[in-house]
Amino acid sequence: MKSRRNVLLALALSGALTVTAACGDKNQNGDVAPAANGSTSAAASPTADARAELTSAFSKLSGVTVTYTSTTDSGAMASSKLTGSSDPAKKANSGTMTITAQGQQINGDVIVVGTDLYLKLSLPIPGVDPKKWMYIDGTKTSLSKLGLGSPDDPANVKGLADTIVSVERTGTGTYKGTLDATKRNIPAAAAALLQQMGDAAKSVPFEAAVSAEGYVTLLTVKMPGVGQVPPSTVTSTFADFGKPVSISKPAATDVQPAPAALLAQFA
Repeated sequence: MKSRRNVLLALALSGALTVTAACGDKNQNGDVAPAANGSTSAAASPTADARAELTSAFSKLSGVTVTYTSTTDSGAMASSKLTGSSDPAKKANSGTMTITAQGQQINGDVIVVGTDLYLKLSLPIPGVDPKKWMYIDGTKTSLSKLGLGSPDDPANVKGLADTIVSVERTGTGTYKGTLDATKRNIPAAAAALLQQMGDAAKSVPFEAAVSAEGYVTLLTVKMPGVGQVPPSTVTSTFADFGKPVSISKPAATDVQPAPAALLAQFA
């Protein structure tokens, strides 16, 4: 039972908290590098470059408040769903998640404000009050090790355009192509899996949709399988661009330190 709980916790933090699981841009600190702003509409001229259109759409999405839903489907092995909102200007992100793996299901809530992470899980953890938030100091445990991108890019899309290997327009505001997942910053365990994937990790299929206002509304990434890890499909949708969202830290009386056993999962 203990090993199953460890697997679920690892899935919860290293896989399900990100909107796009392999999308944190590489740099020394694990933060996402800045991207240029743009506002190209999906209704651009048919002769316009598809890469430029999609790059502009990713850049525009990264600078506004947004609500999102992200699902990860790994077949019978595991699945997850995260629904939430983000406010890049306040470096804030919040979400509600459900993770199913090895015949078990856990529910959880997460709040990220700057480098402060607050987490609730339905999974019983010794010494933890399930009614309170567990606090994790991101300055002591790198957010990238927790599967999280830079707090000013909660939707994890800045720099994503740099990973595009190929892209083509398939219709008005729709695209498909391939990504090089090795160009992204991800937790060490996932990086090891990418290495095992070899060239397949450098040509990961994706599909995207862009609204008439120039925002990415849909992103689907199909990661190949390796060893005992099956192929997985990550589908993220985005909406409510620029609309107000309310994300704040829990009251101090509702917070408890995360146990050492949990932090050890991401040491």
